[in-house]
Amino acid sequence: MIGKELIGLESESIQLQIQPELGRRFAEAIGIPFGDQLPPTLVCTLKHAGFPGIQLPLPGMIHGEQKITYHRQLRIGETLTYKRCIKDVYDRVGKLGNMTFIVLETTGYDKVGELVFSSSTTLIAPAKGEAE
Repeated sequence: MIGKELIGLESESIQLQIQPELGRRFAEAIGIPFGDQLPPTLVCTLKHAGFPGIQLPLPGMIHGEQKITYHRQLRIGETLTYKRCIKDVYDRVGKLGNMTFIVLETTGYDKVGELVFSSSTTLIAPAKGEAE
């Protein structure tokens, strides 16, 4: 069950070194040339840090919105440490019936602890049984 009691819950931290192959494959997949800069949406593809006791996204969830803020450009070869936090949970009624909205924030830091990026993702979960 996803409810307001989850607001503030943080995931474990994940550490990842940005390899050139990761950038090249992602650029190729979205149809842009790969040079010395990483595509800005690369952070959307990073392995999701898990939350203790819950699985997100749940089956049937809809990815509603994504916002990314870069505090500086990602660099090939650098190591990032990132984690997610549940920032908000709220319910709405729409054309699909009752829905629960979950707002996640992901923050990524470099080796010296400087904030590199933050992103906000909104997931929409139809009420149980309505997505099936």
